[in-house]
Amino acid sequence: MEFEIYMPCEPEWICTSFLWLFAMLFLLGLIGFILILYREYQKIQRASRVRKRRKTPLRNRK
Repeated sequence: MEFEIYMPCEPEWICTSFLWLFAMLFLLGLIGFILILYREYQKIQRASRVRKRRKTPLRNRK
């Protein structure tokens, strides 16, 4: 699927390099967003385990 991007630039390699730069920045942002979501998920799971552990009486804990 070909996307047409209208950028007025004379040397074609400048447009291509800008396109690669923005693609890499987009991928880095996407990976960073996924990492943030994963860390938040881990925090939520850890907090729910602690809450569950606190609800069990001391004699029933391992």
